Amino acid sequence: MTLEKERRTIGVFARCSDVQLVLQELKASNFPMHQVSVIARNPEEQSDIAGVEVKEGTGNISSEDAAGAITGGILDGLTGLLVGLVLWVIPDIGRVILAGAEATAIATTLAGGAINVAAGGLPGVLLSLGIPKEQAQGYSDIVCKGYYLVIVTGIDIEIRLAKRIFNRRDIQQWGIYEPYLTPNSRYKNAVGVFYTRQDAQRALTELRSAGFPMSQVSIIAKNINNLSGIFEVNISSSQDNYTTLGIPDNLARYYEHQVTLDHYLVVIKGTDIYIAGARAILESNKIQHFRIYSQSELDAAKSERQVITNL
Repeated sequence: MTLEKERRTIGVFARCSDVQLVLQELKASNFPMHQVSVIARNPEEQSDIAGVEVKEGTGNISSEDAAGAITGGILDGLTGLLVGLVLWVIPDIGRVILAGAEATAIATTLAGGAINVAAGGLPGVLLSLGIPKEQAQGYSDIVCKGYYLVIVTGIDIEIRLAKRIFNRRDIQQWGIYEPYLTPNSRYKNAVGVFYTRQDAQRALTELRSAGFPMSQVSIIAKNINNLSGIFEVNISSSQDNYTTLGIPDNLARYYEHQVTLDHYLVVIKGTDIYIAGARAILESNKIQHFRIYSQSELDAAKSERQVITNL
């Protein structure tokens, strides 16, 4: 299937409390939080940001040293929402905190593992996130004035969700930037069983009405002639290779058995937020044994088994 394009979007907020509420709502909406980053100035003047308690510290601090200067705090239920943390001292701005896997990874890469001015300053981080030069400098100036940047990466449905959540708060600015292809690693496969054709067809009708991309849906059934009235989905009488879906061998045999019983196997490919939305519809229509699989998790499990075997 054709991968959907991702975009980076930035919301600007004046208050830490608005940022905290935005992160809480994103998390409650099953948004993949590793796609969210926060950049802000002067963490030493704040007790916390994004669930991270800030302690005193000076100088340019690498991601390793930051662990000694900052501790995770259980503040307003935000602990663990954002992964990764880097402190950065920039001339004319002061201490800047970058929270979130994406922002901290890029900052650390730019600095060669140690955050310093030679890395290109805050505009250099934003440029590496795909923000145009003029806008990157503008956002750097906004951070200098004490505003908060919330950066979200996502496909269209994720961006729309983020925008609705942002707009419920006192957002100062909003921008969307250059799209690029979604990595395959972000896609997972959800698999479940319908015992009757009627339940399967009703569920798929509701998915289509809700705007779910039906090209990402497949049905596997013993008698595909019974499925002629089900539209816009991939229909087959067998799954050639369950391993490509990230399904372990023992569960693959279970699903194959369900097909021989004349049940209907439904497979959905999508990102976390797509699958979360589809799951509610599928379960309301009696899908059974619904599970989500990731090829990367299966590969990791195989590697672990291989290591054990070689011991």
